[in-house]
Amino acid sequence: MLDGKVANFSLDDQGRRNTIAMLLADWGLLTIVKPKLITNTTSLRQIKIISHKEKASWNLEAKYSIGNVSKNKSHPPRNNK
Repeated sequence: MLDGKVANFSLDDQGRRNTIAMLLADWGLLTIVKPKLITNTTSLRQIKIISHKEKASWNLEAKYSIGNVSKNKSHPPRNNK
């Protein structure tokens, strides 16, 4: 929504995000400041975790690219010259 795009963020999206955050915390990769506030999580069956060596076998597509501006007329492309 910040980039002028239509966005939806469902409870399922929230559960997946929270579960991934909890996994990253369990693995020691981040610290959750207020872990008691995380109530909505999902089953690990809803998340596919692949190893780095398997990455080439997958076509990974981001649901959203941060900073990409919508392609409407009110946001013309920037010339970076």
